[in-house]
Amino acid sequence: MRARSAARSLLLLALAGAAGCGRKLPPEAPLQVLPARVDPIRLSQEGSDAVLRFPFPSRTTVGTPLEGLTKVTIYRELLPAPQGAMVPPPPTGAQREREERLFLTRAEKVVELTRPDLDAATLGGDVVVRDSLSTLFAGKRLGKVFLRYGITVTRDRRKVSEISPLVAIRPLVPPGEPTGLTALVEEGLVCLEWERPLAMLDGSKPVTVESYAVFRRECVPGAEPIYEGPIAVEKLEWFVDRTVQPDRKYCYTVRGIPPGIRAPAGLPKGKEEPVALGPPADEALADTRDVFPPPRPEGFQVLPEVDGNRLVWNPVLAPDVDHYRVYRRRGPTAPWERLPFAASDTTWFVPGSDPLALYAVTAVDRSGNESPRSEAATDPSGGPR
Repeated sequence: MRARSAARSLLLLALAGAAGCGRKLPPEAPLQVLPARVDPIRLSQEGSDAVLRFPFPSRTTVGTPLEGLTKVTIYRELLPAPQGAMVPPPPTGAQREREERLFLTRAEKVVELTRPDLDAATLGGDVVVRDSLSTLFAGKRLGKVFLRYGITVTRDRRKVSEISPLVAIRPLVPPGEPTGLTALVEEGLVCLEWERPLAMLDGSKPVTVESYAVFRRECVPGAEPIYEGPIAVEKLEWFVDRTVQPDRKYCYTVRGIPPGIRAPAGLPKGKEEPVALGPPADEALADTRDVFPPPRPEGFQVLPEVDGNRLVWNPVLAPDVDHYRVYRRRGPTAPWERLPFAASDTTWFVPGSDPLALYAVTAVDRSGNESPRSEAATDPSGGPR
């Protein structure tokens, strides 16, 4: 009996398994590959605009190249900014998800960039977007509110990324543009000078400038006029750029920084730049082609030797001296003639003697700039003249 019961149980299990083989499971939802979250975002104020800079969206959440990019949407909300309140940092930890969800319910869309818009707004590897602050200027709300921004990326029209880190700024009334920017090129450096702005950007006075941010770019024909971070921040209306390279063309501009913005002097490249800047001064061009002659040789003498004269002089200590030229003239009113050789050392032998001859020497640098002639010295066989 027990054997018959066990066989019957096995048969029922086999039939149940056979019945289940043809049954289809519910289909699984396809994996949603979303655009990666935009990060990092740099936010600053330039004149009457808030400026956002962020990497061009190019990856998905799984690290694959982003295809089907549809748009980038920028959201903004205004928050009250009590006197002395700190700019809110991006939310982190347990508060992040809740704060980002609330942000999307409160914020307004201020910019929506299609793919062609993104291409037009890209400089280098960054997308640069400007949000006008004109309504805050008109409502006299600068300094009284925080602006907080977030960004999403959409692919295939419906697949939306997570919101970016939320970045904020307290926009201020910046100084107007500095005036009269000039660039004076000297050997190995460029000296900049400018005048204070005539008014604040909203036309008000007195003008209050905490400091000035100095920007430099290479003036390359046909290239995008991109200024990276400031090369220096200065308190006064002048700056000496000692980092220039020879045979370059540089364009400079200067922007005023309003009070209340911390900006350490001499910002190295890669440091965080001031977050509020006034409009730029008109550009000044500096051409650092070497047109500066070396100093003239000193200590020039003509020493008698057997069968001729030895010319000697002190070395010119300029770092780019290439060679020396020797000149001779016959009599104090005769024209100078250059002897057909170039001396790489600080001595030269002239065979024979010439009682009427006077000699002098010049230094020539690698760019072909020639120094003034040294003091003249006579052939000893001719006596003093």
